[in-house]
Amino acid sequence: MNETTPPQRIFMANDLSARCDRALARAAQLAQAWHGKLTVVHVVHAAEVAARDRLASGAPSWRRPESWSQTLERALRADLAAEGIAATSRVVVGSTTDAVLQSAADDNADLVVLGIAKDARMDRIQLGSTVDTLVRRSRVPVLNVRNRARGAYRHVVVATDFSEPAMQALRLAAHWFTGARLTLFHAYIPPGSSLTSGTGPSHSWRAAVAQQCASHVTEAELPKPSEAALDRVLEFGTPETLLPDFVTNAGVDLVVLGSQGRSGLARALLGSTAENLLHTLDCDTLVVRDS
Repeated sequence: MNETTPPQRIFMANDLSARCDRALARAAQLAQAWHGKLTVVHVVHAAEVAARDRLASGAPSWRRPESWSQTLERALRADLAAEGIAATSRVVVGSTTDAVLQSAADDNADLVVLGIAKDARMDRIQLGSTVDTLVRRSRVPVLNVRNRARGAYRHVVVATDFSEPAMQALRLAAHWFTGARLTLFHAYIPPGSSLTSGTGPSHSWRAAVAQQCASHVTEAELPKPSEAALDRVLEFGTPETLLPDFVTNAGVDLVVLGSQGRSGLARALLGSTAENLLHTLDCDTLVVRDS
């Protein structure tokens, strides 16, 4: 993955449900903005295809319907045509996670786009498991779309723990979203501090965190305009508590997370709590694996 070049091959996994309409619109917007190619794939389990075809097999030959895979392909093409989206589309039979990853790899995708249910809790639990697995196993960035695409992203936040994966995420955000306001967000609890007792960080510790942030930004070697305009938010507390509140109050529409190794922020949070950033942030999330 080249984090300094916006994706030219965007891969979108679609389950033909209403919750994926927003992800499809965002994928199309990004493909157009980056002059890239969009591929939309619907994955269906073999058991579902077999069951549907078996039900139709008893009809007379002159009114026997098409195979279920062909029906899905037609529905997918119709959705794209109705939205005026130029994209390659296909239906793949297999397990969701493996089929998505294999199809994305076959297409040499630079970015995988997913949709997730925002309000239906049971759907969120089921799809969340798939999303978590895809994020962990994907070799390219994964964009999880929650909100309606009303144009390009306006305010992008990079959540950082000052690790190498977080630095890669910062570089990517600066190069991919050049027209957006960019904020670097770091939440910290120094050793000996306590959120429950009210014992906060000392002035010297705050200064040390600010210096660490400055070194992190310098080492990232961002484009000069991006570095000059970069907002920096350094707050005492946990990212699980502070970041969702910041997203809501600061009009954030995309959060970028770096994930790889023990220190990766997203890797540490994914699967570690019942409600984590990927599922609780009220905005889109882009998870970037360290290459």
